[in-house]
Amino acid sequence: MNARITRRQFLGSSMILTAFPAALWAAENVKSEDVALRYAVISDVHFSENPDSKERKRLIKALEFLGKSHFDALVVAGDMTNHGYTSELTLFRDTLLGGLPKETQLVICMGNHEFYGGKDHEKAGGGRPHWQGIFQRPLNPHVVINGFHFIGISPDDPKAGTGTFGGSREWLREQLKAASAEDPKRPIVVFQHHHVSETVYGSCGIDHWGVPDLRPVLDEFPQVIDYSGHSHYPSNDPRSAWQGNFTAFGTSTLSYYEMTGGIFEKFPEGYSDAAQMYVVEVMKDYSSHLRIYDVLTDSFFDTEFLVAEPGNIEKYCYTNERYKTAAAPYWKGEPELKISDVDPYGAVFTFPQAFDEMTPKAFVGSYQMTFEQKTKDGWELFGGTNPWSKYYFREMPEELAVEYSDLEPDGEYRVEIRARNAFGKLSEKALTGEFKTAKGEEDAIDRDAPKPAANVVNFFVAADGAFKNEPEGGKFPAGLETRGAPKAQDGWAVFDGLKDQFIVKFGEKDYARLRRRITMACRFQFDGFKEKGAADIFANTEQGGTAFELNHERKELEFWCSVSGHYVIIRTPVTPGVHTAFGVYDGQNVILYLDGKEAAKTQTTGFLTYPKDKTAHAYSIGSDIGTKYSGSTFFEGKVQFARVFSWALSPEQIKNLTEE
Repeated sequence: MNARITRRQFLGSSMILTAFPAALWAAENVKSEDVALRYAVISDVHFSENPDSKERKRLIKALEFLGKSHFDALVVAGDMTNHGYTSELTLFRDTLLGGLPKETQLVICMGNHEFYGGKDHEKAGGGRPHWQGIFQRPLNPHVVINGFHFIGISPDDPKAGTGTFGGSREWLREQLKAASAEDPKRPIVVFQHHHVSETVYGSCGIDHWGVPDLRPVLDEFPQVIDYSGHSHYPSNDPRSAWQGNFTAFGTSTLSYYEMTGGIFEKFPEGYSDAAQMYVVEVMKDYSSHLRIYDVLTDSFFDTEFLVAEPGNIEKYCYTNERYKTAAAPYWKGEPELKISDVDPYGAVFTFPQAFDEMTPKAFVGSYQMTFEQKTKDGWELFGGTNPWSKYYFREMPEELAVEYSDLEPDGEYRVEIRARNAFGKLSEKALTGEFKTAKGEEDAIDRDAPKPAANVVNFFVAADGAFKNEPEGGKFPAGLETRGAPKAQDGWAVFDGLKDQFIVKFGEKDYARLRRRITMACRFQFDGFKEKGAADIFANTEQGGTAFELNHERKELEFWCSVSGHYVIIRTPVTPGVHTAFGVYDGQNVILYLDGKEAAKTQTTGFLTYPKDKTAHAYSIGSDIGTKYSGSTFFEGKVQFARVFSWALSPEQIKNLTEE
């Protein structure tokens, strides 16, 4: 395309586009004197106290990129730290100011994570005074750079709700009135941490990262270009651009991707390889051109966005109409589906990526995979998954390999795969294949024994004081790792409630054996309740899984069980002392037993679901499991044994094991 064709002319055609070819990049095709303003936007950097963290290295690299060209401003839309600790905030401040080019103005606002921080926060008067004292900058900045207004808003409340920005709405309206009065056609840059509800990717439907506060104000000013973060959703997704009565863009992250909820994998493989930054050029005709810089590869994604006439709503193209007008994705030629590595519980499915003309390089967002099982009555729907295409990586693979492990041994299956674009349209063509899973090995234990042995996890304290995990049957992991310094005392493991825990790491195929049924068991002791909070005695509930949780406020023991992606929580009153708990899912019911008696029960059906993040694939004794095999919600007390069985024990077996 000739660089002299104006952006107004380009958008004057009847096509509705979501992204534009690289030829529009002004740094390459438009003379520098045509650029009136160049700025960058980041959010969700999430510094820890570690100066060697990947987030700090990525920020340093991003700042080095800014120094290679002239940037008038850098916008930071909140969540610069994990907890808002003084040490984190000062490390971020010093890194940012130490690497920022001298000619680049900094405009920043708080995120929700800056409201946390513990005792040092309290001494400084809470989140907002603490943050302002460290940065010595206004909470709600309004600066003019090269004649263009930049207006930032820090939250009043870190929680996403109707009061998140309540105290700043009228102030924002007055600032926008003054800015628009100068020139109603000039774009006004607004930024805040939380998305505006029902706008960009991450703020709509089941994606709960939006807040409604600012919508009535921003709707009054169509020349506004609003930036927000919070969701960690990829900026190169076409849904990260939205236009209604104003324009909005989602800013992604320099830390880790978090994807849409519901049927999709929230933390897909490689989710921590995330470092996206907007590079924006505003031309003298007021058009704004956005590219997405990938800090990890020092290159640009193919997705580009263009706001040709800020304020001219009739020509806005990133509207919800795209969900209606988007064409279905497709495969080129005769794509081949390869089925390999078949075992008793699944297989690996390899196929070429599909295409979607509504996106750059025609990438597709995800796939719908459904499985049918052959029965005596014919083919019946068995299950499915919705893998991402990995479009959020700068180097997206041309072929996708999906491992699925939720099938049953010795079964005949049929798989159907359809491509899905960002706007939910499925391909007409489907890739199909039939295969048979291998026969499974039987446990070398007697499941009908009056007191059966645990075949998944079998944690106990040996007579010599050693901590052991020795499941019977040989099919599940037998390892045990210690965190903190739990002590042995008369056959019990003693936990301090701060850092003590044991973990048993698991893999995909280990969880595959626990999709249909499970029994958890634990004998524990605690001395009393705390004023508030909870403690996990035995758990693996990080976006899935099962757990025994002591609820201090309710004075109850809870059994958490994730079925079909949703937690079923049942509970019973409990008193300080020694107790034996069993939690069962039999495919029809979730049942909690306390001291040999049924205490709570509810009906439900579906597959058991487990943590998506592979670094949380573990059972934890003494706490819940966290990402990177960390702990959370620690338990202060004692545990004599913790067990997991791959089937539903009978009430009689539970009574017998309770009495032993």
